[in-house]
Amino acid sequence: MPRARLAADAALVLVALIWGSTFVVVKVAVENVDPAVFVALRFGTGALLLGLLYARHLRSGGRRTLAAGPLLGLALLTGFLLQTFGLRLTTPSRAGFITGLSVVFVPLLDAALFRRPPAGRALAGVALSAVGMTIISDPTGDDGGDWRGDLLVLGCAVAFALHVVGVGHFAARHDPRAITTIQIATVAVLAGATAAVTGFDLPSQPAAWLAVAYMGILATALVFLLQSWAQVHTSATHTALIFALEPVFAAMFASTLYGESLGPRAFIGGTLIVAGMLVAELRPARG
Repeated sequence: MPRARLAADAALVLVALIWGSTFVVVKVAVENVDPAVFVALRFGTGALLLGLLYARHLRSGGRRTLAAGPLLGLALLTGFLLQTFGLRLTTPSRAGFITGLSVVFVPLLDAALFRRPPAGRALAGVALSAVGMTIISDPTGDDGGDWRGDLLVLGCAVAFALHVVGVGHFAARHDPRAITTIQIATVAVLAGATAAVTGFDLPSQPAAWLAVAYMGILATALVFLLQSWAQVHTSATHTALIFALEPVFAAMFASTLYGESLGPRAFIGGTLIVAGMLVAELRPARG
């Protein structure tokens, strides 16, 4: 394997690892901070860093980039707000597995929006993952999760899938550094406006500010930079397969840092969701 491809794979695994850790960080943070405020502070931090790094690219982005960036930002905002509010009601591991369903929704939305019929493996992956979510989101379960939170996170997975499809459509037409910065800034501004409706109360605890710094610097600015670089050296399908590790990492962090134990239903359901993601993305080898 070429060194660049190996380095890209390592970078994408690191992205999945960081994103997997965020479910515990957000779960703890939103116990004391309004979700919209947290999203605004997180993306405001990320937008500031990316703006400093890519100021020159922003100036040369053009009107089309200024129009496309906010559309992608709106999808991101919807996803992160639903995920953050959902984490108030469900567990980090359940949220991680359900968010991972975005990988399965991508080919379905791509087909719906751009008239590209989904492959049979995509439909099989959806069916397998749907069974897994039904098992993992048992409303009678006693693992601390709540099916209402699961539904919010499911909406987040759809929004993230829509974002992936949108990036695939716009990426070749715009400077990725400029459009990434604009969409993250859009999330920060719109989340701030949402929070202002009910009162923008800044966190009062140092731990909340540490969570904002971690999410803004590592889980927003750094991961988008790594992903943008890595996808120059590998395919979108290969990237999606590596990102299937995200819910696995989420479960690991939930167990080690949050003290959450995976019961039989969570283990079986999570396994089926990951299996569905792999079935949807893996292509048969040519003989």
